[in-house]
Amino acid sequence: MDKVTDVLAAVLPLLTAFCGWAAARLTRSRREEKALRDGVKGLLRAKVIDLGLHYIDEKAVPPYGVETLRSCYDPYMALGDGDPSVTHIMRRCETLPVRSGGN
Repeated sequence: MDKVTDVLAAVLPLLTAFCGWAAARLTRSRREEKALRDGVKGLLRAKVIDLGLHYIDEKAVPPYGVETLRSCYDPYMALGDGDPSVTHIMRRCETLPVRSGGN
């Protein structure tokens, strides 16, 4: 019985330290993941707004324009809590006429 107590006395502090390290690592990992999600979401939002407002000012969209907007808008919405103004811009761009050529 003394050997079991000695082993537990030696292992328990190591196990406690490992659990503390693992918890800290997990917390940091979650914070980093949230920061990356928020950053990507912000970049996608900015791209939809910049391109969308440009196309709205031009009153037309190039043939690839809606597809490009959609490739930013869909992942932005999938990240959750989409801004209604971004959806409004996207919907307006979908109604714009498609201009011909590379103009």
